[in-house]
Amino acid sequence: MISYGKKEVEALALIEPVNTNITEIDTEYYLNKARELRSKYFAEKVSALFQVTVGKYLRNREIEEAKGALYRMSDRELRDIGITRAEIDRAVEGTPELEPVKKNGFWTSFITKFLEAQTARAAYVHLMAMNSRELADIGLTRSEIEAAIKGDRKYRANDNLAQPSNTNDQRKAG
Repeated sequence: MISYGKKEVEALALIEPVNTNITEIDTEYYLNKARELRSKYFAEKVSALFQVTVGKYLRNREIEEAKGALYRMSDRELRDIGITRAEIDRAVEGTPELEPVKKNGFWTSFITKFLEAQTARAAYVHLMAMNSRELADIGLTRSEIEAAIKGDRKYRANDNLAQPSNTNDQRKAG
C-alpha cells in the first residue's frame, strides 16, 4: 500500500470510483485493472483491423471471380445481358460511367461561381431596366424576374399570358 494525495486519488477515481477520504489505495489492484483494460482495447482494435482486412480480401475475391466469369462469356452472351466487354469492370465494381478527368480546385470553383453570380446580377439589372411592355414581349412580369434568373420558371407568379392592353393592334398605318 502506498499513500497518495487528493489529486492522485481523484485521477484514479476516473478508472473506478473510490472513496476520496481514504488516502491509502491498493495500487496493485488498479495497475492490474489498467493492464486488463489496455489488453481489452488492443484486442478489440486488432480484431477490428483483422475483420476489415478479411472483408476487403473476400470482396476483392468475389469481384475477381465475377469479372472472370464475364470475361469467359462470348460477345453475344454479353450483349444478351446488356453490356460490352469494355463495360465489364464498371458493371462489376459499380464505378460511375464517366469519371471527371480533373476535379476543379478551390480557386477555379470560386472564380466560376463568382462569374456566374456576376452574370446573374447583370441579367437582373438588365431585366429590371425594361418596362412592362418589353417584359411582356419576352413572356415575363416584373415579379418573375428573380425566378427567371435562378431558372425556376416553373413557379410563375402570373400564369396570365395574355397580351398587354395597350398593344395598339387596332391602329392601322395609314
